Amino acid sequence: MSTSIEIDGRNFVLSDDRPLRQVMDEIEAAASAAPTFVTLSGEERSISVLIRPTTRVVISVDGPGRAQDAARAEQDRGAWDLPFDDWEL
Repeated sequence: MSTSIEIDGRNFVLSDDRPLRQVMDEIEAAASAAPTFVTLSGEERSISVLIRPTTRVVISVDGPGRAQDAARAEQDRGAWDLPFDDWEL
C-alpha cells in the first residue's frame, strides 16, 4: 500500500510508520490554528510543511486491488484538442 500527500501542488510519498488518521488529525489541527509546521516522513526524507487555513491538502491511498480500478478508469487523453486559435480571448 502506498500513501501520498499533495500539499499546495507538491507531492510527497509518506512512509507507513504513522497511522494515516494521526497525520490527518495533525494537519486538521494545524489548519484551524495559527500557521503551524507539520513534519511528515517518507522513505527517503522527511519534510516540515507550514500549514495555514488556506493550505490545500490531498491524500491518496493506493493499495491491493486498486490497480484493477486504475486499469478500468478512463485513460488521460492529454491536452484538449480544440481549435483555441479560433476563439477570441
